[in-house]
Amino acid sequence: MTPLLSLVVLGFRNFDVTTRACMESLLPWLDDPEVEVLLVDNGSPDDSAQKTTQWCATHPHVKCLLSESNRGYAGGMNWGAGQASGQWLLLVNNDTVFPTGALDALKAVIREAPSDVAMLGPVTNAAGNGQRLWKPGATHAEWLEIGRWLNEHPSHQLMPAYRCDFFCIAIRRDVWNQLGGLDLAFGLGYYEDFDFSLRLAKAGYRQMITEDVFILHVGSATFQGNAAARALIKRNKKLLQSKHPEARFEHTRLGNLAVVQAYSVLGNSGAWTPELQARAALRVDALRNDAPRSLIKRWLWKRKIGDLLAVFSAAPLQGAADTQEHASS
Repeated sequence: MTPLLSLVVLGFRNFDVTTRACMESLLPWLDDPEVEVLLVDNGSPDDSAQKTTQWCATHPHVKCLLSESNRGYAGGMNWGAGQASGQWLLLVNNDTVFPTGALDALKAVIREAPSDVAMLGPVTNAAGNGQRLWKPGATHAEWLEIGRWLNEHPSHQLMPAYRCDFFCIAIRRDVWNQLGGLDLAFGLGYYEDFDFSLRLAKAGYRQMITEDVFILHVGSATFQGNAAARALIKRNKKLLQSKHPEARFEHTRLGNLAVVQAYSVLGNSGAWTPELQARAALRVDALRNDAPRSLIKRWLWKRKIGDLLAVFSAAPLQGAADTQEHASS
C-alpha cells in the first residue's frame, strides 16, 4: 500500500533538545498505514546520529537515515524525500511539535484539496508569513491546546499564500519531482523555501494555507543569529533575487491581511460558524495589533484596514481557546 503521506523529519545536533520532542509527538501515527515516517540525521557533529539510531531501533516503523555529512537544509530534505514513497511529502523541521489530531486533520485536508493545489502550509504560532496566528504571551502548552481544538474542529477553509514557510510543509510528490526538489545552490539554508514557492507558482500550481492543521513551531534550533548566519542570509537573498527579480519580500502582516480579506468574504456571505469565528478571531487580533512601529506607517496601516475591520465589528468574534472552553462546559 502506498502511503498517503511521507514525513521527512530533518534533524541536526541536539537530539534530546529538539528531535526527540518532535518524534514523540508523532507516536500516535507511527503505525498508521497511511503515514510513513523517515528520520534523517543530517551529519550531526555531536552524538545525535547515535541517539537517532537508538530511537529508531525502539520504533521500528520509522526509517532511519544517517548522512555522513551536513547536506544543508535543501540537500538533507532532497535526500530524505528521495527515499520516501508517499503520495504527498511532509517536510518537517525538528523544532516542531504535533498537537493531538494534527496528521489526521492534514490527511482530511489533502483528500479535500482541489487538484491544482500542490502545496499546503499549516497554521502555527511562529512563522514569517500568513501561516502565523496571533496570541501574544501564549505558552507552548496553551498553543498545543489551541492547536488540538483547531485540528479537531475543521473549518474546511484554504487561504491564499504568496509563499509558504517550510518549518512544516506538505507537497504533492509528483510536483516535487517535477520541480526537482529544493535548489542545492542555497547551501546550508535560508530562502530555498521561498524559491520553491515561487517556482511552484510559475509551474501553474496553487499553494494554500490550511486553517485546519496547526503545528507548533518551537523556533529555529539549527541556525543562530551569528555572523556566519547573517552572511548566509544576505548571500541567499541575493541568489533568490537573481532567480526571481519579481519576488516580493512581504511583512508577516500582509500575509495575514490576505487571509483576513478572505474571511471577510465569508463573513459577508453569512457563512459564519464557530469554527470560522475561532480562526478569524486570532487573525483579526493580529490585524489590529501587529501594526508598523513608525507613527506614519502605523497611521497608514490603520487607514488601510479600517473598512475591513468594520466587517467583523458587528459580530464579535470568539477565539479558539474561548470557543473550546465554551464547547466543553
